[in-house]
Amino acid sequence: MLAVLVGLKGSGKTTLMKKALEKRPDIKHIVAGDYFAEYYKKKDMNRDQGDLRVNSSEHFRIHKEVFKKIKEECKKHKNVIVDTHAFLTKKEGFYPGLPLFALEELKPDVIVALEYRPEDILKRREKDVKELDRKRSAALTIEGVKLEYDVQRGYLFAASAMVGCTVKLLQRFEPEKHVFEHTEKNAEELLELFE
Repeated sequence: MLAVLVGLKGSGKTTLMKKALEKRPDIKHIVAGDYFAEYYKKKDMNRDQGDLRVNSSEHFRIHKEVFKKIKEECKKHKNVIVDTHAFLTKKEGFYPGLPLFALEELKPDVIVALEYRPEDILKRREKDVKELDRKRSAALTIEGVKLEYDVQRGYLFAASAMVGCTVKLLQRFEPEKHVFEHTEKNAEELLELFE
């Protein structure tokens, strides 16, 4: 089983995967961003800087290399979750995170997308800027986050149609009753796919 996990920047994919892997350490978690970070490090940039500075034509070339490496790693495991983004925001516009060449390399069984209230995403992004001085290529307004959700869905359903896989939306729009309630529920739903 191969699942692709996507979410807007600040959606908590890393936290979700930590919770999921506590219960299912047999699932291989591959973070596409780590592969990009490895490339950008050679250019004296961190991942966020690479996303912001590398133009889309150069990113396309890097993207192809990254997904070939990810495919090779996926082949070594029975159950895999590839953690990536449905799109990146470049200075030239929106760039697909799962273009056809990436989908053909992975051949996912399902694409899983995290969705939260735009206000929650915005709070996480603002916290990143204030506390971590982390500047991402992402919107910092409610309207911008809503647009990103529209863009994410458009790319995901196009990707699904191109390779014939399903899209599962893990939507959490209700307020949390306790810290990490959404993460716990999403981890359960994600792991149900591997039963």
